[in-house]
Amino acid sequence: MWIHVSDADAVDDLREYLRRCDCTVELRGATELEASPPGRDVEPVYLRMELDAYLRVWRAMHPGVTADIA
Repeated sequence: MWIHVSDADAVDDLREYLRRCDCTVELRGATELEASPPGRDVEPVYLRMELDAYLRVWRAMHPGVTADIA
């Protein structure tokens, strides 16, 4: 799933945070990442919910920065 981050200076921090959550993460641009949660045998909608939960926590730790699944 693609993630757009509003602040290019925060992209590396988000990438490292998601990796600590066992997500697979690739940098795709100055403000974009491609990420997927750890492989699980569940429907894709649940994987999106899991990634969204990680993003909600990260955004709470970084007020003023948005990071949304594109």
